[in-house]
Amino acid sequence: MLKRKFVLATVIFVAFAMVMSSMALIGGVAANNSTSSQANTPSSLVASHYANPTLTGKAAQVMKALTEKGIPANYVYLPNFNPTVHKKDGVITPSYTTAPAPMGIGAYGISNNNGAGPATAYNLTTGSVMASLNVSSLQDFYALDDGPNSVTFQLNAVLHNVALFGNSSYAFWTQNVVFYSARTQSLLLLDNLWNFSSPSFTLTQNSLYNYSGIPVAPVYYYAVGPAFHVTYPFSLNLYLNTSVIDGRSAVFYNYSLETSGHYYSGSYDRIIFNSIPSSNPSYTAPPPQYLISGNTITPDGYIPYDAEIMIGGPGGGSTANVLNISATMQLKYMNATTSAYASFPDTFDVGSQTGETSQGVAVSWSPNDVATLTAGPSYLYGMWGLTPASTTMYTYTGSVNPPNSFMFTSPGGPFNATLSAWVPLSNTGKYSFTIPNGSLSANIMLSNYNPKLPTLNPGNNGQLTLTPNFTLGVYTPLYAMDNAQLQYISYYGNGTQGNPYVIYNNAPSSGYINPLFGELNDYAFPAFSGLLLHNVNAYTTVTSEPSFTVNYAKNVYSQIIVAYFGLPSTNNLGIVLYQTSNATVYGNQVTGWFSFEQSEFPVANLLLWNSQNDTVMYNQFTTLDSSMLVYNTQTQDGNNLIYGNLFIQSSQLNAANYAVIAVSTTFGTSPYGPVALTVYSSGNVISGNFFIVYNTAISPNYSIYSGYGVNYTDTWNHNFWWNYVNRSGPYNNNGQITSGYDNSPIIIHGFERYHVRILVNDFKHR
Repeated sequence: MLKRKFVLATVIFVAFAMVMSSMALIGGVAANNSTSSQANTPSSLVASHYANPTLTGKAAQVMKALTEKGIPANYVYLPNFNPTVHKKDGVITPSYTTAPAPMGIGAYGISNNNGAGPATAYNLTTGSVMASLNVSSLQDFYALDDGPNSVTFQLNAVLHNVALFGNSSYAFWTQNVVFYSARTQSLLLLDNLWNFSSPSFTLTQNSLYNYSGIPVAPVYYYAVGPAFHVTYPFSLNLYLNTSVIDGRSAVFYNYSLETSGHYYSGSYDRIIFNSIPSSNPSYTAPPPQYLISGNTITPDGYIPYDAEIMIGGPGGGSTANVLNISATMQLKYMNATTSAYASFPDTFDVGSQTGETSQGVAVSWSPNDVATLTAGPSYLYGMWGLTPASTTMYTYTGSVNPPNSFMFTSPGGPFNATLSAWVPLSNTGKYSFTIPNGSLSANIMLSNYNPKLPTLNPGNNGQLTLTPNFTLGVYTPLYAMDNAQLQYISYYGNGTQGNPYVIYNNAPSSGYINPLFGELNDYAFPAFSGLLLHNVNAYTTVTSEPSFTVNYAKNVYSQIIVAYFGLPSTNNLGIVLYQTSNATVYGNQVTGWFSFEQSEFPVANLLLWNSQNDTVMYNQFTTLDSSMLVYNTQTQDGNNLIYGNLFIQSSQLNAANYAVIAVSTTFGTSPYGPVALTVYSSGNVISGNFFIVYNTAISPNYSIYSGYGVNYTDTWNHNFWWNYVNRSGPYNNNGQITSGYDNSPIIIHGFERYHVRILVNDFKHR
């Protein structure tokens, strides 16, 4: 008992000293005095210039409305709200110009005589669009999705000539979506319907006459279809079919699936529009048609009339990092003349309508109009009909050592960062992909190693090995996808309890990591984390880490995204422990922000996802929106120790600059404001911490993964809470902590009144 009291007293003393130190550095994020520490270059909340109020307003409006209604992100497949029309000589081109992007097949109504002539536009109408998928293998991982190993395949097209109340000038975006978890090999069908008839995107409930899903007026409509367990390989056809039923415009969402020798098919949703006006009950709507047009924009003002089958993140504008894939795609339309499905005559390898994206997907194609997906660089280009029929496909293979290096390639030479794309490597450092490019330049790099800039030729490029150079410091993220990769990002240790791997700060002199790691998708989802431990159980200590600061102004495309959303121009990439045990995160300074568009996703500067028996101790979290989040399944206790940490709200926050980073990780159930700690997990000990953040800690009674109710149980004791005003009885943040009570909060008499409240209430009252 005496030992326990001594340890607790030590924690209080250390935390108190940290608080006083931070208060003295009220102007920003506290940093140590070491000139070598990258923690001296924290992100700033100064917004980028030229923020676009149209984009920011529409995205924020939609996300806020759906958050308040409690709609899970994996039921929401957002349009690309980037209000930029890409045109050249009057011809509409794809909205995306670089990855992350919705990779797959896109038809735009553009022809150029197989690359021989100038681009010309044409219109194609059809009553049915279909896509075929054949998937032999798939592995993906993106930590900030609530389904980290999940992707979506989406068949998207705009239905034209829809009649409402006797007026057939309406356009609706129809999405037939496959939500696929590579971890569980489960497949869920669902659909979305969005009104593209005006810039307001308003969908009223009375515009629909009959349906089996859920209208979420005034935003959109969705329906959840059947679920299946599949095994590789599996084949899936998706259909969007139109009709007129009893004089009313209608659309069907159909499918057929073949897996493990079993065949399934059906129509899981039918939407009939309210076409007949009360003033003319004999009115019959004209046949609605899918329109693919190279010279006409949808009535919303900026989204093309295209058709697309794509792979992207699992909803909500999210992204996916594909690590391995072997799959084929086809995109076809019903030819009214032949009454048979035909391939679209001219295609790109990217869609434009959707906001979900992916990277790590290389697309090639065959003479019979089949696209093949392999794990490689996601370049954007025209495919059949837009390139010479004799275009050759080239396969590149090889390996990299260390295997957790990062590889980017650009077409031709020399290496061009602006044109480059990320190449996923296997856990043993291998790569193999097929693309139409006959030569590539690569940039292969890893912190504390000399980078290499080789030329890659089709065929086997052998093994490329980096040489250590600790003078370069940490200029890339640090990833370990398994125990074997830990040695390449550690300073010493062998992973045993007595001699753990130690991952330690060695910051670069520039203060920033390479700008290539500042990639953002169109909803500002970061493509990379700063530190990722994935499926690791070797004993590991993460201490005095650099801040993994990225400067978006140095990334040609990301600077456009942050400018559109009015986001800060620098940020700190976060730390992720995924299915990791026996890790200790000790003595780090942690900060960073997320965009409002990531609301309802498990975003945090330190994320523990399905991780057990880890220790988070004596760190300083400078909170901008979401500092730390812990998640475990309801059948798995975390058994994590969160001890002696200081969570202190950044003095940079105010009502104006917080709005664009106002992330909610709780389906909107917590009060508006930054949050220090969010816990969706049981069996954890949270003790001896100082919480000086507007939302101190939150532990809801439901799962962020499924949305279903869960009764979590954790031990909360001996923490300091800035808003513990009664100074008697247990603390649970006014009911926000449902997994337990702090029965013995730390009290420092008078301190919270005169110092701490100034920092937190200053945010509250702005």
